[in-house]
Amino acid sequence: MVLFLIFVLDSQAQKSRILSRDSTWRSNGIFSLNLGQTSFTNWVAGGENQLNINTIIRYRLRYNKGISSWENNIEAKYGTLVFSTLKTKKTSDMLNFSSKFGYKATNHWNYSYYLSLNTQFSKGYKYPNDSTVVSDFMAPGYFLVGLGMDYHPIKTLSILISPITYKVTIVNNNKLANAGNFGVNKAIRDTAGKIIVPSQKFKNEPGAFLKIYYQKEFKKGLSISSKIEFFTAFNNKPQNIDVNWNSFISYRISKRFSAIFTLDIIYDDDAIYKVDTNGDGIKENVGPRLQAKQSFGIGIALNL
Repeated sequence: MVLFLIFVLDSQAQKSRILSRDSTWRSNGIFSLNLGQTSFTNWVAGGENQLNINTIIRYRLRYNKGISSWENNIEAKYGTLVFSTLKTKKTSDMLNFSSKFGYKATNHWNYSYYLSLNTQFSKGYKYPNDSTVVSDFMAPGYFLVGLGMDYHPIKTLSILISPITYKVTIVNNNKLANAGNFGVNKAIRDTAGKIIVPSQKFKNEPGAFLKIYYQKEFKKGLSISSKIEFFTAFNNKPQNIDVNWNSFISYRISKRFSAIFTLDIIYDDDAIYKVDTNGDGIKENVGPRLQAKQSFGIGIALNL
């Protein structure tokens, strides 16, 4: 017998909640929990009992009074496969915080100060090899701070232009840093393999940053938010532009059910893809590649 069960708790505020009497603070958010189960009993074709857990948290807090504004966003994703006899397997992992302070210049332009932090919660492995760590908490971690202008021609669209930006790449894992992963300077070893010059765990890059953010709630329960970010470093191949695109779509099927779709696309010139190109069992560097990840879930929906 095979049982497949999907249960989603999607708590979301379709409209912003007012948190202060003078309406200066507003917030809205989403919590989504997706559970999937597969079990087997005397199944001749074989299979492994498993539980699939996916969680998404999105929260937005905004302040607006006079000519000043402040917006904070938190987005977290974590997914894992739990097997009855095998080790658990992580399927998604992301933690992002961003904050933007604005000071009105004209009707559609704000002077802007922006900062963000991107990382993940736990170690990642190069599956099916679950002993080789390829990422970790704050390995990598990306911290970005910048000054510029924020253009908002319509209520649902924001274009942040930050020509003065500072980016720090953090690799807080000795093994990954020693190998020079994510663009940091790797450790230098002698002929016996002993480290004579330690690796760097930080990579500093002055550069320019562009962020385009769109969010709109349509009629009949459709909500879309999408952001795409571009960064170029002045001191390290400025022609190589890092791209990070995240999209989130929620559609309310009925009063109690909704569908959620997420799409993440990344291009980072320092994230080197490795593959065994000649069959000798050793993975060679083949350069950066476009990274893409998508998820979809349908289930019960509850409003906050």
